[in-house]
Amino acid sequence: MTLRERLERILPDLLPARESEAIKGRELIARLRAVLGEEYSDHSLRSQFSFMALDPDSCLARVPNGQGYYRRGAESASSLHSLFESNAEAGREGADPFHKLLALAVRLYDTAGLGVFLYPVEDEESWTHPDLVAVQWPAGHLDPDGRYRIDESAEPAVTYRAVCLARAESDEDARRAFFRAAACGLWAQESELLLLPERDGAQDELQRLGCLCGVGVTLLDTDADELKHMPRAEALFRAGADAIRPLLSSLPLRRLSLPRRRNSPVNPPDAPELQAVLQWAQRCVARRCIEPYEQRVAAN
Repeated sequence: MTLRERLERILPDLLPARESEAIKGRELIARLRAVLGEEYSDHSLRSQFSFMALDPDSCLARVPNGQGYYRRGAESASSLHSLFESNAEAGREGADPFHKLLALAVRLYDTAGLGVFLYPVEDEESWTHPDLVAVQWPAGHLDPDGRYRIDESAEPAVTYRAVCLARAESDEDARRAFFRAAACGLWAQESELLLLPERDGAQDELQRLGCLCGVGVTLLDTDADELKHMPRAEALFRAGADAIRPLLSSLPLRRLSLPRRRNSPVNPPDAPELQAVLQWAQRCVARRCIEPYEQRVAAN
């Protein structure tokens, strides 16, 4: 039994029923220790909490824009990424250039027919998982309800592209972002870096590194004023495909290198953070129907 399966079985008896009685992660881990012992690290448990809180089918719910967990009930609403919610705090954050870059990246992939698995934004960037994963589904079609259904005759294989995003205020920031993208994509077939540079000094070096390592590098050549006048992150995220495509087509994107596809991953995706996206994609393929995880899935 996986850790996720064990948590789904154990947590309903440990979580408070109401949001007003939510408990912090430290207390929840202490309660779990009484049942699970020391078999799993705090990091593994907290990672599972993050992914379960984003899954509308999970028993675990998180207090919006706050700290604390409680048992998800029938009345609980599905959670979107907090940066894309229409509340005051998210609205303030949604004006941040990085958050707009994140929303634009989601829309670049989902309007191209790829599934998008979006990781929670953390205080410290992860060198284990990327910022998002773009999933290329097997051949399929849209049903009358707008859902993407995989053809019965299609091979069930999917392709994963690990995507990291960064703002680079210096050449050193750009190099660090590149090597993070390379490290976070070793488990996937493709790796890509979407960079918002504030200077041009490292572009030749990034191009050479991208071609050498097979990492796609794309620059968003825009300045702070242009980003400032773009819609907020939540508006970019929620816009319909027809409404967002003109904006996406006008973006000054400059591709320095293309991602080179690997037939097999360099490293196995053993980390719990990586297992979450694999389990989601595998469930979708098994059902031959693409269900949204963190965010909707669009198809051409």
